[in-house]
Amino acid sequence: MRHLMNTPSLWITQLIALAVHVCAFAGDVAFDLSPLQGWAGTPASLKITVRDGTMISDPVLPTVNGLDFALQPGRQTMNSMQVINGRVTRDNTTVLNVLVTPRTAGTFTLPPITIEVDGVQHSSGPLKFSSLKSEAGDLLKVQVVTDQPTLWEGQTVNATLRIEVKPYQSREHRVTLREGDMWQFIDLEKCELGPFQQRMRELLQSSQRPQGREALVDGQSMLVYELTAPLTMGAPGVPDYSDVRIVWNYPSRLSANQDFFGRSELSVSATRPITADAVASGIEVKPLPQDGRPSDFGGAVGSFSVEATAKPLAVGVGDPITLTYRITDQTSQGRLDSVGPPRLDAPALAEDFRMPTAPLAGSIQGNTKTFTQTLRPTAESVREIPPIAFSWFDPEKGRYETAASKAIALSVSAVERLTTDAILGNTRVPVQSAPTLVATAGGLGANVAVTPAIIQSRPIGATSWLLAGMALLVPPVACAALLLARRRQDRLLGDRGLAQEQNARQRATARARTGAGAEAVQSYIADRLHRPSGTVTRAEASRCLRAAGADDALQQQVEEILSRAERARFAAPGTAPSASPDDAARAVSCIASLDRLNWRAARAGMGGAE
Repeated sequence: MRHLMNTPSLWITQLIALAVHVCAFAGDVAFDLSPLQGWAGTPASLKITVRDGTMISDPVLPTVNGLDFALQPGRQTMNSMQVINGRVTRDNTTVLNVLVTPRTAGTFTLPPITIEVDGVQHSSGPLKFSSLKSEAGDLLKVQVVTDQPTLWEGQTVNATLRIEVKPYQSREHRVTLREGDMWQFIDLEKCELGPFQQRMRELLQSSQRPQGREALVDGQSMLVYELTAPLTMGAPGVPDYSDVRIVWNYPSRLSANQDFFGRSELSVSATRPITADAVASGIEVKPLPQDGRPSDFGGAVGSFSVEATAKPLAVGVGDPITLTYRITDQTSQGRLDSVGPPRLDAPALAEDFRMPTAPLAGSIQGNTKTFTQTLRPTAESVREIPPIAFSWFDPEKGRYETAASKAIALSVSAVERLTTDAILGNTRVPVQSAPTLVATAGGLGANVAVTPAIIQSRPIGATSWLLAGMALLVPPVACAALLLARRRQDRLLGDRGLAQEQNARQRATARARTGAGAEAVQSYIADRLHRPSGTVTRAEASRCLRAAGADDALQQQVEEILSRAERARFAAPGTAPSASPDDAARAVSCIASLDRLNWRAARAGMGGAE
């Protein structure tokens, strides 16, 4: 026994265990910080494990310069029970997770962190870890570019977010990752895309991504990804797009692994985060000119047309008229949410009409913004709603423009009695003479002459009963059908995995018939596993097929398709195997066979949520 305790291998094993995790036990509470060395801006995880605790408080987090602490919502609770020789043993474990994010590079020492369990205070010992600064250097560059170098303040144009990343090259394995492989390592959860976020969300919802291409940038081979979205220019000068940040888990090492059939496959075994903020490339914003600016200009920039309608057109003095004013963007590039209402305080309107003083809130539909206002004529001499002007700045012409709606003819008649309340908007109540009441003893037949036809009893036929029953059943049945349809729609919207799985076979089959057989099979497996497209490796595909109940022949078929695509992707230029005319047919047949597997079991086997 003494010889075993002094063996070098045992001491090395203990040192490795201490280096991987720093644990400070305090009774039934364990504090575990991992990893011990990370990157600036990337959080480390401090797990607090409590065993057999009933009343557990939140941990008291310290304040340390250069560190941010965040207690993750939710607690992991695990309960287990063992019966050995009739003796029952129960184990209750609760895990709390605290993210510790270093803002800068350096070595940090965490002071004791305190948590109360069943009225007893537990504290960790000093925990140390370090962070390194990951420089992007020439590996990553992000720019915002437009077709026009000079723009006007408030102008909306289609801008492009241009992401340039250097492809990773492994000298050991003589492999260069291409655009499809490199895109898998962008960290979209940590990226801040600003005005381009909506466009990226639309692509992800349709299982797409920005297409990349290889280009020479300053003499270096770079992979370029572009994302286009409408962008409104802000203050004059060079725009500041520092709120757009791209985070990339850049590969740093490849490893060779054995697949299901014993063949070697390459995978990325280590990465490091690199970050780059977007900068405006060749964009200058000019202020709107003061010369020629109309008095009613409200800040609209673009090219617009206006139209006004009203109803009713024949009213009495003080009666309401609904005025509808539409502003249409002719270029479909303006930001209608920033377009204000027309000026309704012109003398012609103010003298002849009364209207509410509350500001108008328009509604946007397509490229048209609609405003509605209630007008009340003040005299029978009012003959029309005069033209209403709207002004904007046209960036193409470089000058201000004004358009006015057409005059709307009205017919206003006098009323017998016009009060101040009517002009201000209250309903005018006509004066009526009181009716003459006639006494009767008939109750429901008051003021109605009683005849034999009224009081005659008539039988209710079968048809009447059938119609009455249908009238009672149709509304609840229709409501139930609508409720089921709405619940299905809400489920699809709230469950991204379920929405991704819908029509997966049709999408993959259509893609395979275009010649992209391997990509179609890989995207089908990713859709059924609720994973992003292009993130399932060959090894993972083999494991999930076994869990789904695939036979050896189908596994071999999928393996051949994916390995052929991988050889083509990593092969040197001109040496890739040529595509066979039967590849599309084999991929379509393979997808049909995959569609019959138990994918629920596959997701459970891969650790996916159901």
